[in-house]
Amino acid sequence: MSEQQTPAEARTTRVIRESATDGSRARAPSRLTRQHFALYRGYLDGVSEAQLHASYGDAGVDVRATRRLIDALRDTLSVLARRARDTEAAHLLRLRPGSIPLFEPPPASAVPTLDDFREQVDPGGVYGEAELLALHEETYPPQSSPVLDRRATRNARLRRRQAEALARMEASLAQDPKPDHPIDGWFEPAVTARLTAAGMNTIADLIAIIESRRHRWYAAVPRLGPRGAQRVVDWLQLHADPLGHTLSPRAVVPRRQWRADDTAVAPRTGIDDVRAVDMAPLEALRVPDALDGAKGSNRGKAANPFATDQRAISAWLDARSASEHTRRAYRREAERLLLWALLEKGKPFSSLDNGECAEYIGVFLPNPQPAARWIGRQRGERCFAHWRPFAGPLSDRSRETARAILSAMCEWLVGERYLAVNPFANVARVMAPPIFESANRTLDIGQWASVLQSVTRADYTFSEHRDRLALLLAYATGLRRAELAGATTDSLSVGRLSGVDGPVWRLSVAAARRSGSTRSVLLPPAVIETLEENLAMRALPSALSCPEGTPILAQARGGRAITPDGIGKIFKSIFSDAAAVMELETAGSGRRLKQASTHWLRHTHSIHALAHGADLRETSAALGHADLSTTSLYYRLKVFMHSSQGKGFLGEAPALVF
Repeated sequence: MSEQQTPAEARTTRVIRESATDGSRARAPSRLTRQHFALYRGYLDGVSEAQLHASYGDAGVDVRATRRLIDALRDTLSVLARRARDTEAAHLLRLRPGSIPLFEPPPASAVPTLDDFREQVDPGGVYGEAELLALHEETYPPQSSPVLDRRATRNARLRRRQAEALARMEASLAQDPKPDHPIDGWFEPAVTARLTAAGMNTIADLIAIIESRRHRWYAAVPRLGPRGAQRVVDWLQLHADPLGHTLSPRAVVPRRQWRADDTAVAPRTGIDDVRAVDMAPLEALRVPDALDGAKGSNRGKAANPFATDQRAISAWLDARSASEHTRRAYRREAERLLLWALLEKGKPFSSLDNGECAEYIGVFLPNPQPAARWIGRQRGERCFAHWRPFAGPLSDRSRETARAILSAMCEWLVGERYLAVNPFANVARVMAPPIFESANRTLDIGQWASVLQSVTRADYTFSEHRDRLALLLAYATGLRRAELAGATTDSLSVGRLSGVDGPVWRLSVAAARRSGSTRSVLLPPAVIETLEENLAMRALPSALSCPEGTPILAQARGGRAITPDGIGKIFKSIFSDAAAVMELETAGSGRRLKQASTHWLRHTHSIHALAHGADLRETSAALGHADLSTTSLYYRLKVFMHSSQGKGFLGEAPALVF
């Protein structure tokens, strides 16, 4: 007897194992669970074996395994019923489906007339009229006849007794799983062996692994795979009540499929100190009334719609972040400042003064202390308790970025009359403003030629062709990597453009996070030609005829959309290969290209487009910039681009301007 089993459970397990050799043709389960009884109940009710296998069987085997399990359950239940001296159950549970069918009278149209019946059974006229009538009623009894009533009553009684017998057996034998139970006996032997080999001995161990490693937990179990893992997860969800644990949505679905309510952190209960605040991200932060900013010392005197600091910050994020990437950057800085004010200063954000803001930028950000409170030891999702707002101390450049963002936020809140003054107004710069980064993060003509050449082949595999399409699309549009990942064929349209011969293709791109608006970018013919070739490699029709939601950039297996991180890895690989080729030609020439990322193509697109006469406002709209001044910074390199790359540049790359 294992330490986790009660004496009653041990006796049941021993009897079941003994019954497997008592004339049984199949291996009996070592435990009888409610799922086994549900399977056998469906079998007795006449459910097809294929349907039973789909509902209760192991996805890794065929229907014959479920058929053998049903045979084993029949023998096991019969043996256990006999040992319990329940003769009725032993007999009834061995009856196969159809042994006690509910009697259904033949349809009226199928009952022959007395004359037709005579032709069928008595063509020689042997029976008298009374005898023939009695034989007709016996063969085709009327619906209210005593024969039919007795047959239907008997069958209904037998079915009820059979169901009661199975219920008695289930009540006395079925075991509910408990967290401390060994895995052995609850899963298929092959699955059990793989789980125990990976160090999961009890159901509690299994739950802990799934919750900690989330939807790809099966990567820690050799030879299990996603299908086997899904069966395990389905079983745990089916037995959530007896186990006392429901798997969180975050543990069973990929991060990109999480809903907003899945990422919420449950509020802390039983807070004794009304000023206590837990470390939590902005969307899950619970702030006591005394610290919510409603009575902040720097609050504007005029009435405004933002009652608290959190609402004011959320309003700024909604108004000023034109993209998801920008919003994350803004939210990160606002969140850090708000938490610092609450946890380190014990006051609302709207009560911070100039000296405290200078301390935050100059003292705290270079070395967030205490480290256990502020710095995460591992990368964690925002919904987990171990989340922390910092990965480490911030560099001077990062601190200057934080100062600029927070100053802009406070200036906006002053304009909305939420704050009386901007507490960051006189905070000194951490460092001199750097030269516009695109100067050092743009591909020149030699680098672009090497990059383009590195993805050019005489014959392409699907991945190679897809990578070339990604490069051309990013260069021609300047899309961010999340926008590239989200581009689908149903966002494409064809129209006309003044001064351009032939059709003009456009791609609609989602703009601001909450506004629901979109912007459109032009796609050159070279991009469309490459896209059509790629769709053909995927056995898909032309771009405008593809099924809804077809990704423009798809994974080699399954055809699903590539994630933003996957887009970044594609370009890192492309730049690395191109840098290696340049290094072979001239030592050191590929060193800078190794540092390139997806955003370099956005800079390159912007500068090349402006250098070749693209309108500033149109370029700004296509890039999705919230402010025209951001796009105008690219003009600093316009003269350089004209002088060093000249008009012949478009001979090396797809045209950007129609």
